[in-house]
Amino acid sequence: GNYGVLAGIEVVRTLNDHGIETEAPIEVAFWTNEEGSRFVPVMMGSGVFAKAFTLEHAYAATDTEGKTVKGELERIGYIGDQEPGDHPIGAYFETHIEQGPVLEDNNKTIGVVSGVLGIRWFDCTVTGMEAHAGPTPMALRKDAMLAATRIMQDVVAAAHRHPPHGRGTVGMVQVFPNSRNVIPGRVKFSIDLRNSTDALVDAMAAEVKAFADQVAQEHGVQVHIEMVSSYPAQLFQPECVQAVGRAAAKLGYSHMPAVSGAGHDAVYMAKLAPSGMIFIPCKDGISHNEIEDAKPEHIEAGCNVLLHAMLERAGT
Repeated sequence: GNYGVLAGIEVVRTLNDHGIETEAPIEVAFWTNEEGSRFVPVMMGSGVFAKAFTLEHAYAATDTEGKTVKGELERIGYIGDQEPGDHPIGAYFETHIEQGPVLEDNNKTIGVVSGVLGIRWFDCTVTGMEAHAGPTPMALRKDAMLAATRIMQDVVAAAHRHPPHGRGTVGMVQVFPNSRNVIPGRVKFSIDLRNSTDALVDAMAAEVKAFADQVAQEHGVQVHIEMVSSYPAQLFQPECVQAVGRAAAKLGYSHMPAVSGAGHDAVYMAKLAPSGMIFIPCKDGISHNEIEDAKPEHIEAGCNVLLHAMLERAGT
């Protein structure tokens, strides 16, 4: 995000203003298409750099108007000539708003990020039998919606069974035929499961699938669960995490351990070099929205922590 880039630039400016020379060079990275709002995949620049996917794959991505990444980069004069990933990295730090409410709720200035949650996305389709809501007795129904809502509740329950970082969300539901007086014959909904390790996410998924099988038998319906995306959990290097914590303590900022529930470029960079992240609070945990907001003093604090964490790694 803009804050992370500007914080990196401010760190370099501060070092230059004070005539500080580090043993290892400090550079600022501004990654292309981290958000994925126009082109997919997300975290495109860092993903190509880390060879998670090829440059050709990224170039070929199109937007809703059929325009390609390569074509648009050529149009604005941003096609580079450096081989992606052909650049040494000793360590990587990224500053970001939390995009969640935890720091604000705990009245802490700095989040010391230990890693990024693993994510599994599924589509679940429950198939029963459409029937008229009036003539069909309750005992003779194969209500896809009734069965689906039980599974949806277990998605949330699975997260509660695996605290503190378990997350379970159903964000999209499609009901067929979606008529007021017809018992639903088919329901399709999304399942989003997250946790701090892949083992925990997989355990949550296994529990939800087992419960879905039980529901299918009890209600006489069919349940099909298909994985559509999988993002592994990424722990950050302990020394980088500790460097962030030491910087916050040294500067007198209140701080607490944190995890990231969203993806960041640091996920791919952590596969190449020791990496860490710094969170600051954002109002009401809101991001990707026009009312996204962070206090100037928190923005400054995150930048100061970034400076000292980088100095510790780069050497002076």
